[in-house]
Amino acid sequence: MSSPQPVRGSAPARVVKSRPDGRPMRLALSASGIAALSALTAAIVLPPRPIVQQGAQAADPQSNPTGLQVHRAIQYVQLLPGQTAPPGATVIDAAAPTPMTVVVTVTPPPGAAPTPVVIRTTQSGRVIP
Repeated sequence: MSSPQPVRGSAPARVVKSRPDGRPMRLALSASGIAALSALTAAIVLPPRPIVQQGAQAADPQSNPTGLQVHRAIQYVQLLPGQTAPPGATVIDAAAPTPMTVVVTVTPPPGAAPTPVVIRTTQSGRVIP
């Protein structure tokens, strides 16, 4: 009796290791790529915001012949009992009447050419007289 001979050309069966699933990472990379492309497209396509000049000359309607109106945002904070206002803050009594805002528009006389208002500033933003 002889022992069974292995068949020529056949190799022992190899166990294939399972690899992690790549689909979730592909989905995450695709989503982040689309978001980045959307942000770049929006930054290129949208027009720039207008520059608002806030200076001493623009706030005074008499020295401003162009009719520019500057509205400064006022933030109201209601203090809790026991709290004090920070130094330099204007304190308004809650029982005081609501302040009224009056906007006056000065129009130049007909036929007069408007003169441009030039505001010279330094790099830090300080107004040069």
